[in-house]
Amino acid sequence: MRRSVLFALISSLGAAGASAAEQPAALSPLDAYAEAAATTILAEQNCPRTHLKAGRLTTLRLAAKVVPAQEAALEAKLRSRATELRQRLAADGQATWCDAAYDAFGPAGTVARDVLTR
Repeated sequence: MRRSVLFALISSLGAAGASAAEQPAALSPLDAYAEAAATTILAEQNCPRTHLKAGRLTTLRLAAKVVPAQEAALEAKLRSRATELRQRLAADGQATWCDAAYDAFGPAGTVARDVLTR
């Protein structure tokens, strides 16, 4: 299960709002987790009726095998990604951005399923 979640994250992370041309060819597990965490946390904060399932996000973190030595790097990646996502939210508009985040991480998520609920 964890491998399939991580594979889905790495292979289709572009569905969370950026075009394929903007995405790197392959994301590291740490980058994939940072993308998922930043997207879902911002969705909960900015999208009406959208809630994050913390247990599902924890499962993604475990699948990414984040170790204590990576915490500083992860924090930097989360801050950077959150800044990029806030800019995209402002540019795309709340409704469009929220729908894309929900499509990527909702019950039928294209990146990971059931991380976000409405």
